[in-house]
Amino acid sequence: MTSPTDSARELPREPTTPWILGLNALLVAAWLGVLVWQVAVLPEQAPTRFDVGGEPTQWSSRTWTLGYSLLLPLVAALPLPLLSLLALRRPEMLSVPNRDWWTATGPRIRRFERLLREDLWLITALMMMLFVSIQVVITQASATPGQSLPGWLLAVPTVVFLMLLGALMVRMFGGRYAEQPDLDG
Repeated sequence: MTSPTDSARELPREPTTPWILGLNALLVAAWLGVLVWQVAVLPEQAPTRFDVGGEPTQWSSRTWTLGYSLLLPLVAALPLPLLSLLALRRPEMLSVPNRDWWTATGPRIRRFERLLREDLWLITALMMMLFVSIQVVITQASATPGQSLPGWLLAVPTVVFLMLLGALMVRMFGGRYAEQPDLDG
């Protein structure tokens, strides 16, 4: 007898909504563009931490700053959508609303994997927006006399990130994973 996960892996992959992929492509392009800008303008020592007033409290070498700007998205954000593959391999490891319903049949698991993949791509996009804004702040501060910035320039990206992440979580846990009648047939 074929298990639901085996059955799901035999089904065609449901495509990711195009605007989600487009948004991530745009953010990856922005990240790479800012990285090129950093290579061109970062001094040997760049401010990398700031107090709430925008005054730098820590400096890092150009190499460290560029490495951080390159590796953080590659390690922390861009691999995140791969976690959706757990739905096809080990769905019992996932904690989502209605997990028992979603993991009962192959078509449900396949749809569940797409929904999860899309949500993970959206989280990736939010993380990329935050990382790019951090890169911009560091680079802009490096080029500013005194290497300080207005405090709001540091707070706004973080607040926007947290608000959008909260909205995404409400969407995810507020009905996105509700039972879908078209999969009962």
